[in-house]
Amino acid sequence: MKNLQGEPIGEPRLIPFRTGMRKEQWKANCVAVGLAGGFIEPLESTSIHFIQRAVFKLLDKFPHRGVQPVEVNQYNSEFKREFYNVRDFIILHYHLNQRDEDFWIQCREMDIPESLRNKIEIFKTTGKVFNDPDVLFTPQSWYQVMLGQGVMPEDYHPFADTASMDELEQMLDKLRISIEQQAANLPTHQNFINRYCPAKPDG
Repeated sequence: MKNLQGEPIGEPRLIPFRTGMRKEQWKANCVAVGLAGGFIEPLESTSIHFIQRAVFKLLDKFPHRGVQPVEVNQYNSEFKREFYNVRDFIILHYHLNQRDEDFWIQCREMDIPESLRNKIEIFKTTGKVFNDPDVLFTPQSWYQVMLGQGVMPEDYHPFADTASMDELEQMLDKLRISIEQQAANLPTHQNFINRYCPAKPDG
């Protein structure tokens, strides 16, 4: 509350939630979609992603002549793998924090999944991140969080040695110019709201 700019328009709402996922997303002729299947937490707001993934996976494995256990098992296996990958990415933020308050110290010292521990160690040792191709958070997302939280790798990908410093600087210059050009063409936040959702606020 003390960080708000201006007067608050209401009281903070504490919303309790229980994290986790169903052991079976697809069971018999029922498929759990969205919050019915599981919830991690709102840090990265992944619920819409899981809804989309559930629909796409179901379309891919939709029964033709009745529910087939092999397809059900495949669906559940894929969903579980993707859910655990997101879980690890969320925990990463808490585990690597450098804050001094009791809550953050406890988060930093808590046990973490072995899959996450392995990913951190691989990055520390080699500078690489290995991911399934169809998961939500790409290696670039993992790089950003780990480097941003102070995890510096001891090595780097040998591909970096194939380009000279001049070539790398030219590539980064082109990337910077491209980003600046795209950003210059974007509307301001207020203009975007005025164009797509001009409704007046209640009250």
